Amino acid sequence: MRFSLSRVATTVVVGLLVVACASPASPPPATIPPPTSSRPATIPPPTSSPPAVSPAITAIAAGGDHTCALTSGGGVKCWGANQYGQLGNGTTTQTAVPVAVDVSGLASGVTAISAGGVHTCALTSGGGVKCWGANYGSVPVDVAGLASGVAAIAAGYEHTCAVTSGGGVRCWGANYSGQLGNLSTTGSSVPVDVSGLARGVTAIAAGEIHTCALTSGGGVKCWGNGTYGQLGNGTNTDSSVPVDVSGLASGVSAIAAGGLHTCALTSGGGVKCWGAIWYGQLGNGTWTYSSSIPVDVPGLASGVSAIAAGGQHTCALTSGGGVKCWGNGEYGQLGNGTTTDSSVPVDVSGLAGGVSAVDAGGSNTCAAYLGGGVKCWGDNYLGQLGTRTRCMSSSVPVDVPLDADVVTPSPSNEPIGTPIGRIEHATGPRDVVLRLNNGGADLGVSDLGGESFQPGPEFTLYGDGTVIFRNERAELPPTEGPIVRARPFRTAHLNEDEIHSLLRFALGEGGLANACERYEERTSEGIWVSAVFTIHAGGLDKRVVVGGPSPLESLTDDLRNFDQWSGISTQVWVADRYWGNLLGAGPYIEQGLLPDPRATGIVRWPWPAIAPAEFVGLADYSAGRRVMSADEAAVLGLSDNGGVVQRIYLLGPDDETIYSFSLWPMVPDETS
Repeated sequence: MRFSLSRVATTVVVGLLVVACASPASPPPATIPPPTSSRPATIPPPTSSPPAVSPAITAIAAGGDHTCALTSGGGVKCWGANQYGQLGNGTTTQTAVPVAVDVSGLASGVTAISAGGVHTCALTSGGGVKCWGANYGSVPVDVAGLASGVAAIAAGYEHTCAVTSGGGVRCWGANYSGQLGNLSTTGSSVPVDVSGLARGVTAIAAGEIHTCALTSGGGVKCWGNGTYGQLGNGTNTDSSVPVDVSGLASGVSAIAAGGLHTCALTSGGGVKCWGAIWYGQLGNGTWTYSSSIPVDVPGLASGVSAIAAGGQHTCALTSGGGVKCWGNGEYGQLGNGTTTDSSVPVDVSGLAGGVSAVDAGGSNTCAAYLGGGVKCWGDNYLGQLGTRTRCMSSSVPVDVPLDADVVTPSPSNEPIGTPIGRIEHATGPRDVVLRLNNGGADLGVSDLGGESFQPGPEFTLYGDGTVIFRNERAELPPTEGPIVRARPFRTAHLNEDEIHSLLRFALGEGGLANACERYEERTSEGIWVSAVFTIHAGGLDKRVVVGGPSPLESLTDDLRNFDQWSGISTQVWVADRYWGNLLGAGPYIEQGLLPDPRATGIVRWPWPAIAPAEFVGLADYSAGRRVMSADEAAVLGLSDNGGVVQRIYLLGPDDETIYSFSLWPMVPDETS
């Protein structure tokens, strides 16, 4: 929608290719029994109907992209991805509105559940095992030879294991890394005995491609893939038979196996983890490659009652009923209101107490609380949060409505009405109030996209009313000899009434106030992030990532034309500092990804006092960056016309290396 002075605005679009990884499996849920006196959670129904009561939840299981809950009556409900029938409701249909569904034939009689990559299993009160999903079908089926005599189950990504009432372990499914533990790497469609574990096992945990067992003596043994040290025996070698975890021959009370890492809960309430660590999922404050022996999780030496390991993150349930998580936070699965990774435990927002069970899935997390309800957070692309909304993710816990017949309020995908009155905001000249940034790098060269240049934030409103933006629809400046210029940044100053008008539009009709945190369209080629909105006004401190259809498209389009439709006078932004970017251009010229300098022209290195090595990050195909003063940027007339230079070829001080140099202004809140 077009708007005038009474509705000022901003915008942009750009792209960053993000690899979409398959969500690995989660371990069996970590639970503690809720009080028997717990009252079931209720959801207010329409006034014309009698109150509908949601079933009390006693256990939770988060899989690759789906989640299941065990009710106090022994029934099972599931929600999320269903392409393989892993919800167990007799279909392989993905519902348009994510909602919990009853698992066919399991309205009662179940004592435990476990969710794998694309399948789910249940342990019945008679000691039998039933599974559904990939290789089983869309309704529960009996597992051969396990109609009774089973005490515990664990579903991995493509394999499943059971502990018998006699303390033995049997596994079935994929076995390419030896995760079945039977001295083989051949898969099995029926349960096989795990070598050396005919008795003495009390608990089992299945990761993506490895498995671990807890012995009656409190020791831990693991088998399967050990590439990242997830077997914990001091090596990075696979094993098709159980091996002892270093330093954990006793004193362990629970175990959890994640994608490529494993954790143990000690009898003293402490947590130790081992395996892959590049997302911080071991929780020991480092980002190193991996650890093949257990390491302590700082801050969790005691006071933990249960643990859960997900795809690339881990969570702990404290003895006080609170939840802490660490590791990959890309989709908000740490629950602390951010999408930032953390190598140390962080508190989950709003869950300081009252939680009875927690489980971590591929990229989401769920918790059952003492009142009998469920909250989930993290990735929701396939409905694994069960919130009945189309939001892609949530970085804070949200309620899961478990009574399918009850209509509950939920965040809308449509913008709310325009806010009335003045909107509180910071007033400093460097305080970002509203920003629309491109979704990718400032510049880049690749086989896929060739040369791209979309520098800096596309639009920023500062607290003092200063607006700095770059209109991608404006006419490109002419090339000046060897200097290829891009569209300059422009600036304007809004008075207080204009600031409030812009904020009312962005929050209301523009849709930011009740927008989801993330909008995505995932394909086999990855996720294309086109824009990132941030707003700090009206009590909101919000970041919205747009990588697919969203209700913000109209706002984005309007803001993209700020100078054309606002009616406010603008001028070229003249900065006092600039970003200088240096790229070794030779390989890209040879591949035809950058033009031949013989055709465009090349200039000798213009800064005698500056060496190429001062551009931090410069190496091989990587670009380096340096803050340039106004005087340094003025060399060769580079800072003329706003100082946005897409490319000028420079011959390095060695008279051999050809560099591609780019320049653009630093906005007020940017630091070196």
